[in-house]
Amino acid sequence: MGVFALLVLWFSAFAAEVHLLDVRGSIDPGTADYVETGLRAAEERGAAAVILRLDTPGGLVESARAIVRAELGAEVPVVVYVAPTGARAASAGLFVTLAANVAAMAPGTTIGAATPVPLGGGEPAEGEGGGAIDAKVLEDTAAWVRAVATQRGRNGEWAERAVRESVAATDDEALALDVIDLVAADLDALLEALDGRTVTVGGREVALVTAGAEVVEVPMTTRQQVVHTLSDPNLLFLLVTIGMLCLYIELLNPGIVVPGAVGVVLLLAAAVGLSILPFNAAGLALIVGGAILLGLEAFVTSSGLLAVTGVAALALGGLLLFERVPGFDLSVDPRVIVGIAVMAGFAAIGLAYQVTRSQRRRVLTGAEALLGAQGIVIVGGHGAGRVLLEGEDWAAHWDGALSENQPVRVVGLRGLLVEVAPVDGGQR
Repeated sequence: MGVFALLVLWFSAFAAEVHLLDVRGSIDPGTADYVETGLRAAEERGAAAVILRLDTPGGLVESARAIVRAELGAEVPVVVYVAPTGARAASAGLFVTLAANVAAMAPGTTIGAATPVPLGGGEPAEGEGGGAIDAKVLEDTAAWVRAVATQRGRNGEWAERAVRESVAATDDEALALDVIDLVAADLDALLEALDGRTVTVGGREVALVTAGAEVVEVPMTTRQQVVHTLSDPNLLFLLVTIGMLCLYIELLNPGIVVPGAVGVVLLLAAAVGLSILPFNAAGLALIVGGAILLGLEAFVTSSGLLAVTGVAALALGGLLLFERVPGFDLSVDPRVIVGIAVMAGFAAIGLAYQVTRSQRRRVLTGAEALLGAQGIVIVGGHGAGRVLLEGEDWAAHWDGALSENQPVRVVGLRGLLVEVAPVDGGQR
């Protein structure tokens, strides 16, 4: 009987599947849907466990809550593995890690610093007004992280400090503080360390069978990847500003088509992203207004005032693009704002310079191009006749009398009649 049980165990381990989900970048609706659907698929396939390989700077609190709910309610063991070396589980990543049945980290990784901040950046305020709202958010987040950590038997006191004081820990420190369960150098070492460990799943004790298990990597679907990509505040700012500038180029040069088409596509993509993240209408209006001011610089002589104002509006719009709602470290990178604002400013000034130069150039086409042109009289006479200008025969008017083959210069236009005068004050 003992031999039979060993054979069953051996065949179970051989046939076991461990699903691997790579959670990288911000925690957003795309990431939450990826984890939720991944856990459901693992349950349906009877996987031995699901490993979330995590590397995140944080993300949206609602998306983090959705992932935590999915972890706590999963019918399959969930392992969060902060990896590879150099990865972090910051802000929202702390909650995702604490909610796992088993929390593990690779050497050289960090966890913590989970103080909630507004989507527009900055520190939680203190005092009255907005500070009262931030205090409520802080208290709610602290209570939540303490509850999650306690439910999984981890250090709730340190987790609460990570929220209130933004403390962080290395892998060794987190293990000593009872924030995580183990440190594993790589995925194979993690599977070996997990094998035989008992966890509670759905109210029952489950022994993990992971040694030698087949690792099935589960990628994001196209839709999840698009949502995840469009949830990047930096990308949304670029899509809005570049899209507006492309439309502006199309308006300046009707019929080119390509800039207009590109601009429409970029703005539609930005609209999808802005429907995911809660944006500030005032910030968006500033970006649009800034683009318009930069465009007007090419038509209005303002000595650069419109360009400077447009650049300032773009920069301020980027800073205010997202509403002050509870979130984790999601804002447009100031370096991206400065880069786009400077680029747009130089582009507007350069375009205005080119327009000014073109306005000062001599007209090369149409009747106006004849002003100053020289020719010869082909039919002379007193007061009127015909002249040859640039290979064309023109009816002409002049003062006094001019003879045939006399050089003349165009000094005016009167409909299809040119007014000429003798060159170099020659005799008429």
